Amino acid sequence: MTPARRAAAALLAVPVLLTAAACGEPASPAPRPIPAPPAAGSAIERTGAVWTSGLNASGQLGRPGAETDPGLAPVTGIGGEGRLDGVHAVAGGGRHSLAIVGAGGEVVAWGANDHGQLGDGTTRDRNVPVPVRAPGGGRLGDVVAIAANNDFSMALRRDGTVVTWGKGSSGQRGIGERTAPRLPTTVRAPDGSGPLTGITAIAADGHTELALRGDGQVLAWGANDYGNLGDGTREDRSLPVPVRGLSGEGHLTGVARIAVAGQHGLALLRDGRVASWGHNDLGQLGDGTRRDRLVPALVKGVRGKGDLGGVSAIAAAEKHNYALREDGTVVAWGNNTAGQLGDGTVELRTEPVPVVGRSKDEKRLRRAAQVFAGEAYGAAILADGTTLTWGAGGSGQLGSGKRAPRSRPGPVAAAAGTAPGKALSAGVGERHLILLVSPQDSVS
Repeated sequence: MTPARRAAAALLAVPVLLTAAACGEPASPAPRPIPAPPAAGSAIERTGAVWTSGLNASGQLGRPGAETDPGLAPVTGIGGEGRLDGVHAVAGGGRHSLAIVGAGGEVVAWGANDHGQLGDGTTRDRNVPVPVRAPGGGRLGDVVAIAANNDFSMALRRDGTVVTWGKGSSGQRGIGERTAPRLPTTVRAPDGSGPLTGITAIAADGHTELALRGDGQVLAWGANDYGNLGDGTREDRSLPVPVRGLSGEGHLTGVARIAVAGQHGLALLRDGRVASWGHNDLGQLGDGTRRDRLVPALVKGVRGKGDLGGVSAIAAAEKHNYALREDGTVVAWGNNTAGQLGDGTVELRTEPVPVVGRSKDEKRLRRAAQVFAGEAYGAAILADGTTLTWGAGGSGQLGSGKRAPRSRPGPVAAAAGTAPGKALSAGVGERHLILLVSPQDSVS
């Protein structure tokens, strides 16, 4: 079992702590639980083809076309031949994209490369996928998860080590220096004595990065202006440090999932609650305030009632977040100027609110199986493989066939006007969407 799958298995074992009957409420038929999804960017057993939409100014769509394309279409294959398929995972950065390909777990990349974020040893942009190089030479392989954001990329290898490439000015490469070697490098242990090991999940902000140990502890490194590292300070770190525990007590433990973006971090605890820390100018910490926090505290419940619980997955973006709940519904909080909270409004929310359904009479999105957070937009994959998107759409990042925002979930469309097929997973760049689509369902 891969590290990514062990994390998913841990979530599946989490019991529901409170029932309606236990709270003294009338019992009602419980909805059928949605299985906990794999962590974003983690390799899955099934493989698919990659489709993209949105901004393409740096080649981040991986295919020829206009500078923006609101319709989904297939990514070109490695070296410009055929289509990119046999893919296990995808991830999106600011202006670039990543994928894990083939049984060997090799990583390919395409798009902007001015900071070496493609990891091919050059600073040349690529509009078709190219292999990422390994720290010791050859191609980067044996990878079980990928993450990207801004001008930065990272990969988790099967042996529990972490590889980074791209910018390094804030120490985000995790090598003990604020440098950016042209080729990928291996993150070092907290004492700098050797490689960081025992990691089961990763999350990238591009300036601040997170890693989850197998024992449920969280490590962070990079920029720390707003307490983004959660270590109780504002000091940048070029080597990993432990995230502090709730309210600053000890170290944060019992964590099943991690997410980071826009100077703040999230941790999904094994009991289904969510902790947050860092920048909070637009309510992205979900604690009912707009005050920064240097150490983790719990996210409030829906509309401020108690603590948020029953969560099986989390996603973080620049100024907003999502939590997927065990019943297949999604809640969101933070900035909402483009409708990225999916609640049918453009109102900022400092506490979680439900993402609504596609029609006006659906007060909650149902049967969601995965959720992803882009810079000012969101995407969900339903249990039947249907993809829905919402939020900012001016660059075509919603894959709706239109360059327009929407404040509630809506369908995606292929360039020809038909649905691209059932989605297996997704990646969300700053202004581009990446879908991993079941090959038998892809349209020609």
